[in-house]
Amino acid sequence: MSGGTALTIRDAVPADLDALVALSRKTFSDKFAHLYDPKELAAYLETAHAPGWYLDMIRSDEALLRVVETEGGRLGAYLLCSPLSLPAEAPLPGAVELKRVYVDGPLQGHGLGSRLVDEALDWARRSGAPEMYLSVYADNLDAQRLYARLGWRKVGEFIFHVGRHQDREFLLCRDMQSDAI
Repeated sequence: MSGGTALTIRDAVPADLDALVALSRKTFSDKFAHLYDPKELAAYLETAHAPGWYLDMIRSDEALLRVVETEGGRLGAYLLCSPLSLPAEAPLPGAVELKRVYVDGPLQGHGLGSRLVDEALDWARRSGAPEMYLSVYADNLDAQRLYARLGWRKVGEFIFHVGRHQDREFLLCRDMQSDAI
């Protein structure tokens, strides 16, 4: 990292829960709040970024939840992978999902997102997953370029709901069997 900021990437633990939930809500809101009615966004965050949900992910043997801790002990980014829950049409048995990669604003632009995606790919390989899926907002061109560069291809679209608001999402898939990268 430039600027001398020491970062530690490690597995999330239950003691991280409050900071992780706060980071997840902040980074989602920083990126997407302008799209949504504030009350509907708040309701979405209360369910999709709920403490109990993250605690289940921390405790799950089938998920990967990594956090990035700054020198001062603050969480600044996180990665979440899980068994596939996205609406893929014909996934191969054992397919997994890169569910969330979020980096707080002050840490963006230094390759941390790419590093976390590399960790996700390593996890998928160790898990023996034949393919890895993710979804990306149709207007998030930076993320689409990153994922294309790393071997994902668009395989579908679906609608992502936040309250009454509907976002067009692209479903991307990366073949882990050929692992050309």
